[in-house]
Amino acid sequence: MIRLILMIMLVLPLNVWAQGDLEGDKTIGGKQDARFRLSLLVGLNASQIDGDEIAGFNKLGLNIGGQINIILDRKDWVGRFQPSIGIGFTQLGSAPGGRDDALFQYQRFNLSYAEIPVMIHYIDQRWVFSAGFAYRRLVNTKFIDANDFDVTDTFSDNYKKSEVSFIGGGTFYITRNIGVNVNWEHSTFDIFKPSTRQVHRLISFKGIYTF
Repeated sequence: MIRLILMIMLVLPLNVWAQGDLEGDKTIGGKQDARFRLSLLVGLNASQIDGDEIAGFNKLGLNIGGQINIILDRKDWVGRFQPSIGIGFTQLGSAPGGRDDALFQYQRFNLSYAEIPVMIHYIDQRWVFSAGFAYRRLVNTKFIDANDFDVTDTFSDNYKKSEVSFIGGGTFYITRNIGVNVNWEHSTFDIFKPSTRQVHRLISFKGIYTF
């Protein structure tokens, strides 16, 4: 699955026939005849699982992906909005912090997902404000219990294979092509099959390169 995502990210630029930058109309996207815009994103998640008795955004994980924006008519205010669809790989879960009870000092939950985010973006010169949802499919798990034993085989079937998260955040473009993104994300449904409610909550920090 990870190899498939990386292959799609490499092929995406070949399918984008129109590109632009931050020139002319003072928006991200530049050329008047452009209809699509490709961005590549690489960064880190600081995540936790609400309901697992471990507090704090202590679990760090990789977040990589590609995104294609659809550029709408620029003649009026509608041109400030751009819908997008993407594909990526993200590592979520939880890890103990300094304030957690010693009982949980070794407990770590690692869940890796392939994801497809669908977003809407509002563009104001170098600022981009975004909101949307991501569908995620679980591709890998690893669980370490409070006694530092690997219990992946026991816990992996307890987590749902699919999940949907709300995403909200913003991006500042330092140059026409390079931006810095911060997102807040939260599961919209339980990720845990048993009765105990558990959801992902995270902050992601990414660098963006727009072609």
